[in-house]
Amino acid sequence: MGKNAEILELRRVYKSFRSKNGGLKVLADISLSVYAGEVIALVGPSGCGKTTLLNIVAGLLDPDQGDVNQKQGLRTAYIFQEPRLLPWKTVEANLSFVQHNFLLPSEAAEVRDNLLQRTGLEPYRNVYPAQLSGGMKQRLEIVRALSIRPQLLLMDEPFKSLDLALKYQLQELIFERHAEEKFAILLITHDPEEAVMQADRIIVLTDKPTNIYREIIIDLPRRERSIKNPELYQKLEEILGFLLKKQQ
Repeated sequence: MGKNAEILELRRVYKSFRSKNGGLKVLADISLSVYAGEVIALVGPSGCGKTTLLNIVAGLLDPDQGDVNQKQGLRTAYIFQEPRLLPWKTVEANLSFVQHNFLLPSEAAEVRDNLLQRTGLEPYRNVYPAQLSGGMKQRLEIVRALSIRPQLLLMDEPFKSLDLALKYQLQELIFERHAEEKFAILLITHDPEEAVMQADRIIVLTDKPTNIYREIIIDLPRRERSIKNPELYQKLEEILGFLLKKQQ
């Protein structure tokens, strides 16, 4: 894949947290560039700091050392593991609330209507989150992120609690939008197969203090990928082997 314009750069990022036993070093010397339109998957041992890294990218945490540089005015959306909806606002109002800073009213309404229709949430547009099932709340969380037409979409295992049918439906929606709007995606996954099938680059992280063990390039159109492809299967085995070794 040819590289587009760089929209985000992490340069020698470090992060530690205080603990009862002193300092806990989480990230150590992480450098990473993100380019417009690409999909990057972060994989690594459980608890290695993937969410911490995503939170630094989102501006929710500051690094102890290092630089986070992004394109001016970069429009970033974040899909969390669990829904973080506004309980006092309806389904539609949860969308319009985040849209008003980014889109003109006519465009915002068109995007809202399209996404609500596409995901089966249209009949619930005037309902409050407390009246939705867990799966529908997560569906709304994903729709809300897409509703601002992001340039960078951060995803922290948003399909973790969903059944397979809904997971595949929402993955299809996200990647349809990605194909149309060419936003970059930075996603966390514990599923190496998902990483191989969806990402253009896979960043394999070590255990704490975490840095980058390996970068794997998947230079094959997404629609042509199959685990039966020997090259992809070899890359899947490599990631699995590394993760299993770290669990022993």
